[in-house]
Amino acid sequence: SKQWYQRRVRGNNFGVSIQEDTISEVGGYFEYLRSAFDECYRYHGTRGKIASKVMKYPSLDDYAQYLCEVDCKQFQLIRILTNELKMIYSCVYDILNKNSEKIKQPRSQTSINLY
Repeated sequence: SKQWYQRRVRGNNFGVSIQEDTISEVGGYFEYLRSAFDECYRYHGTRGKIASKVMKYPSLDDYAQYLCEVDCKQFQLIRILTNELKMIYSCVYDILNKNSEKIKQPRSQTSINLY
């Protein structure tokens, strides 16, 4: 997790900079996905309000049409989000896989102690 990485960051060397870059990159993806999922939650509230109008005024086809349009828009957004989620997963896996040694152990074990 992000907190585990932050606890491992000590010092100022190449491995630590890789850890910091990884935290930053994964954190950016996390924030993007959080906002995307918040949009999904807002959709349900909007849909509920429109559905109540459809039930209240069944003779007005405009509300039913609007509900259909909102559902179609959400479907398209979910398709886009699904593709982006696959891309983000691949990127995070690649970053973590390529840098796993520096993330686990940022300093080399062969460093010379000066004390």
